[in-house]
Amino acid sequence: MTRQIYALLCALTALLLCSCGESRNKKAAPTEADAPLSFFSDANAGLEPYRLCDAVLTSQEGMESAFPDETDSFFEETTPEAEAFYFPAADIKDESLVRTVQLRYNYVALFNRVIHSYEWFQRASTGIADETTTRKDTLEWIRYARPKVSESVIRAALPDAGAQARAKRLLQAYDRFDGNDSAGSPFSVAVKRYTEALSELPELVSKEETDRFEERFWDWYDKRNVVPEIDTLVRMNMYEYEGPKPSDEQLENLKRAIEAERDIDRRTILALEYVKFSTWDGVPLLGEIIESRIYTKYLLEAWISWRANAQMNLSPSSFSVIVNNYYDKVRTICLDTMVRHCLESEDKNAEVLLENLLFCEIIHRMGSIAGNSSFNDSAMLSYNMFIHPRLLPEEE
Repeated sequence: MTRQIYALLCALTALLLCSCGESRNKKAAPTEADAPLSFFSDANAGLEPYRLCDAVLTSQEGMESAFPDETDSFFEETTPEAEAFYFPAADIKDESLVRTVQLRYNYVALFNRVIHSYEWFQRASTGIADETTTRKDTLEWIRYARPKVSESVIRAALPDAGAQARAKRLLQAYDRFDGNDSAGSPFSVAVKRYTEALSELPELVSKEETDRFEERFWDWYDKRNVVPEIDTLVRMNMYEYEGPKPSDEQLENLKRAIEAERDIDRRTILALEYVKFSTWDGVPLLGEIIESRIYTKYLLEAWISWRANAQMNLSPSSFSVIVNNYYDKVRTICLDTMVRHCLESEDKNAEVLLENLLFCEIIHRMGSIAGNSSFNDSAMLSYNMFIHPRLLPEEE
């Protein structure tokens, strides 16, 4: 992605200074002696699993089926683009908050479909000698990757005349895109106008609510309140950890403890750490939590981790299929869960997390040195994202 378009992307997605990923200016507090790690105990081997739901979409089979069996272009996926948009479940009342969530999310979802196509074009055309690339080649690449979003989907997803008009203009700008994405080019100007118009949409949370959330975030989110031993487990995957790691038997005991856990917060916290040790077995545990549609304040983190690890498992390269439509289809399940909770509880903290979920960027094709951005997301989940400041180095 070029510097110009990337800057415009950040303008759209980095709207909230969420406390989730960094320690801000807090000093690392002294850590109490860690309690014994009971979830590694051999006694867990006899626990009976408690199924939250019959997960289908996020099962290992469902995850694998989201990727095509074969593709020469690393662009196709099996989930249609229309399924990446949010349409509230039938049981959710038509209220102002619901309409605002739908409009704000789908406005960004349309933008993300364009960015996904643009990044594929950037990857497909990178490294090819200019003297062998013709204008015809460039236009064919662009046309091949055009977002397949119909007018009927736009009308249903964006029930606002102004938003519909802007969405159509953005798609038309992609249609006219000829590879020139420099500052001031028609495509860059269209992207800039689309992102700037986000301020015209109804507000979900105010700046005051966001500031209050940030100030109180760690007292509210602290996982040690739910799992007293969690800090020891978190440290085992942090940068520069040199202590002992759990054995295969201990990890199996941890998995048994997670599958038997009925408390949704505790189950999610443990699954978020287990997936760092065993990605392949951990992703379905997070998927079951998401598909259960049971609210937990850790749901945003669960979806981010599920998505990053699912992509890492099956397709980590920048020259690979990135199933962003599939990930966003699962994101809409989380939206339903969080919307239901907000309607029932008037939980302002949950509304700010919901706003963050709306604006989570897609997995970017060239998002890390090693490949797509799932590499970076996975690393940050182990090093500082959602990790309590008491476990992070003190800031100078």
